[in-house]
Amino acid sequence: MAGLGMASVTVVATGDPGDAGDPGDPGDPGGLAAFATEQALTRVDDRAQVPAEHFALAIEAGCVALFPPAARPDLGSLPLIIDFTERAYARPLARKDTLARATGWKGGYRPPVVDLTAGLGRDAWALAGGGCRVTAVERHPVVHRLLADALARAAARPALASVAERITLLGGDVLSDRPPALPVSAETVWYLDPMFPLRKKSSLVKKPMRLFHHLVGDDTDATELFAWARRQAGARWVVKRPPDAPTIDEARPGVEYRSGRLRFDAYLPR
Repeated sequence: MAGLGMASVTVVATGDPGDAGDPGDPGDPGGLAAFATEQALTRVDDRAQVPAEHFALAIEAGCVALFPPAARPDLGSLPLIIDFTERAYARPLARKDTLARATGWKGGYRPPVVDLTAGLGRDAWALAGGGCRVTAVERHPVVHRLLADALARAAARPALASVAERITLLGGDVLSDRPPALPVSAETVWYLDPMFPLRKKSSLVKKPMRLFHHLVGDDTDATELFAWARRQAGARWVVKRPPDAPTIDEARPGVEYRSGRLRFDAYLPR
């Protein structure tokens, strides 16, 4: 991962940090005060105090929000908020859909999925909405905080609670010395959607994705992440790719699933 790192983030929080950084703690909205302490980030009381070159992590309309650096007008002024009530997350995943076929849906069977690159949570939410139990792993702490807040808000809404309950969010890097503990079985489907350099002109890419990409950067270790996943027990390993991109390594996928601007490379057990 080759983004700007945590040093470029300032937290805006006025509450008292709780013991666990609970997003629902009324004394620490969004768990941001605790998050600043845990991550050793600069904390200020007002967005006006955030350095112009820094992202601002703050509460906006009751949600944890990431504001772009004031020194980067090309990234816009609107914050990045993950909201599972938005249209991008609303369409139910059907068994005939490419993502469902790539992850091995059959009849009423929905495999357990480990999403190693949770990102904005769209694929994890789609899979959980279709009935899969999803373990979503996000190694960037800011993105993890955005996802944790979004899931907490979704869990509080009766119409979304059952989907949110099927997602277990974990933080950490499986390639690190202290990887998160993951559920692994012969039925596990390992899912990767690596971040690669933006191929379109920046003016054509939606600003939320540009903001996200600017923070996180490219997954320069995607090949290593895939190799690690292949060493784990599982039923299949699925990599999301642009349609004309090369495979993630020299191995050929067992099956390719294509749909418009996307390709899913599915690898079967060796």
